[in-house]
This record gives sequence, structure tokens and C-alpha cells, in this order.
Amino acid sequence: MLSTKILKSILLITSLILLTACGSSKHMSPKLHKPLDLTGASESFISGANDGCETASEKYKKDHEAFNNDFEYNEGWWAGRNNCERLSKFHESLEDSNTSNT
Repeated sequence: MLSTKILKSILLITSLILLTACGSSKHMSPKLHKPLDLTGASESFISGANDGCETASEKYKKDHEAFNNDFEYNEGWWAGRNNCERLSKFHESLEDSNTSNT
């Protein structure tokens, strides 16, 4: 009697493990990308965001003087770089999902 319950429990746990292992992240929908909101941002922040975005697009651009001495430019540069890197990954994931569906 006890061994039957143990056997059923083991079978259930094994089945659950096997079923959860069958999933694939390639078929998941890509996460939506939220663009960087520059509303009300300073000119320095916007300039940094544009330069950071260009850097993320594999065209390195940074005003080193402003990056080291201007907090707004520095924050904008990182925000722009991170935002454009996520945007690039988002577009890559869309392309991957489109090619796997054909």
C-alpha cells in the first residue's frame, strides 16, 4: 500500500519534470520595447542619449569631456546606449521569430 503511493508520487514528479523540460524559449513572443522618453530632458541629456545610442549601434561616439564632467550628459549617454541595445535585441528577436515561423 505504501509502496504504491510512493511509486505514484515518483511517477507524478518525473512526469512533471519531463513535461516542463519540453518548453522552448525560441517560440516565446519577444518582450515589447519601450522607447526612451526624452520629454523635458536637458539638451545635455539628449546629446548624451544620442551619442550613447550611436555607440550601441556599433558607431562609437562619446564626448569624453562632457561624459566625465557633465552628470546630465553621462546619464543620457548610458540611457541612450542601454535603450538602443535593448531595441536592437528586440528587433533581432522579432527577426528570429519570423524566420522560425517560415
